[in-house]
Amino acid sequence: MQAWLALAFALLAHPSFAQGITLEIRAFDGGTDVSEATRVIVHRAGQREQPVAQITTGATRTAKVAPGIYDAQAIHEQAGRVVHIRWAERLVVMPYPDEGGHHLEVINFQNGYGALEIRGADARRPEIDVALFAANEHGQPAAAPIRSANYALFVVRAGAYDIFLKRAQRGGWHPGIDVPLDRTRLWIVP
Repeated sequence: MQAWLALAFALLAHPSFAQGITLEIRAFDGGTDVSEATRVIVHRAGQREQPVAQITTGATRTAKVAPGIYDAQAIHEQAGRVVHIRWAERLVVMPYPDEGGHHLEVINFQNGYGALEIRGADARRPEIDVALFAANEHGQPAAAPIRSANYALFVVRAGAYDIFLKRAQRGGWHPGIDVPLDRTRLWIVP
């Protein structure tokens, strides 16, 4: 335990994280991306009096935050009316080496969903073809990936999935990857 605490404090003291971590929050209604119509207010966990960051509708989906644990309130609006409000609590935003200073969280307005973020080992977009299938059902992909410069993202019902990765002309299966309920899982390409 002491070794983990020492590592955490060493990472927090690293100069590249002195300006904070880029926290990206994307919002979904089931499998539909509604990020651009959603504003997000970020608070330190359990301290909702004073926000530490706000992400407005239509704007960049990121904010700089210090390493810590946060609660976020997502407000989805349509035609000037509030459609959904959802709290995501205890989001752990730390300077994980695999994330390269860019942490992603997905908030879903529908129950039963989770997210799987797939990154290359060097924190850049995986230069591979990736597909996600329900566990042991490899006929039809479960969802299409949403790609960014840093990751491929799948937003699906929580549960077990199989990943098919293809690099150059070779492909391989990675079975039994868990997509957690109401959370975003990071999976690094081996």
